[in-house]
Amino acid sequence: MKTAIKPNFFVNVPSLEKSVSVEGVTEEENALYAMSKTAGWKVFKDMASRVTLELNNINKVAISQGLPLDEIGRNAIVVNLAQEVIEKLLNRVADAEESCEKNG
Repeated sequence: MKTAIKPNFFVNVPSLEKSVSVEGVTEEENALYAMSKTAGWKVFKDMASRVTLELNNINKVAISQGLPLDEIGRNAIVVNLAQEVIEKLLNRVADAEESCEKNG
């Protein structure tokens, strides 16, 4: 069975990659850690979860409206890429939390 090739041209966003710190925690990680302890971060995480669920429903709506398969396919690619970016943002903060808590 043939499988589709997953594009990876957008997934590797350099600004979302984890910065390597030889001596411990970076200033960016400290800032992200501090932000992760605020009520605003909880609101942002909840919003990101809702957006991810809404993105999952885009193709369900498209299929129910009888849109052409090529449009449904484009939607699927865009949804997948958007979800990966959201996940990378959330993971970046989670990694900073882990690093700060591990290194004191």
